[in-house]
Amino acid sequence: HAPLALLVAGSWGVGPVRRAAAEIQQTGIAVPVVVCGRNHALAEQLRRDGIEHVFGWVDDMPGLMHACDVLVQNAGGLTSLEALAAGLPVASYRCIPGHGRTNAEALDEAGLAAWIRGPGDLGPVLTELLDGPRGQAQRAAGIALHRFGPGPVPAIAARTGSRPSPPAPPTARRPGRRRIALAAVTAAATVSLGVAAPLAYAYTEAPARFTAVAHYLDGDRR
Repeated sequence: HAPLALLVAGSWGVGPVRRAAAEIQQTGIAVPVVVCGRNHALAEQLRRDGIEHVFGWVDDMPGLMHACDVLVQNAGGLTSLEALAAGLPVASYRCIPGHGRTNAEALDEAGLAAWIRGPGDLGPVLTELLDGPRGQAQRAAGIALHRFGPGPVPAIAARTGSRPSPPAPPTARRPGRRRIALAAVTAAATVSLGVAAPLAYAYTEAPARFTAVAHYLDGDRR
């Protein structure tokens, strides 16, 4: 009998997920539904924290998305594209370093996902996405992204102004614009591919590296 906020953090369940779940719950605007992927320890911690709806690995993400009212994510990868295809409004919150923040900026600039930069904005933005015109606009834009045009990734890149342009003379180049364009291209690539290849290697071939990277990304660990 309340709106549901689907909180995801990739197959590893990394980042400050416990903090984000608690903050969503504290707003009183939506009930957090948390997908922990293969992070079984995180799932147990969340249950001890009093989070009622906690999942591990989920085989039917489309079904879970259709049962929820808004997606809150921290990496901006393929899960965001799934949500956009399902017409589910997307918010980026407490994003992990690197591709998480880069994707959040690109999706926000493209008008496809709200980037919530601080806990003070969490409640107001969730309200806008659940009941306001901002959520309606995101639903329509997300569905159109998959229904028309060349596909989601080129469309996102185009929306963020990363189309190639003729090189300017060295003295006339503006570093700021160059960085923005580079960030947008990087975001489009990471939205499409994430960090699948190196992380798959770390997970299957180098457990020590996997542990180190996961520890670095897990903002709830002290």
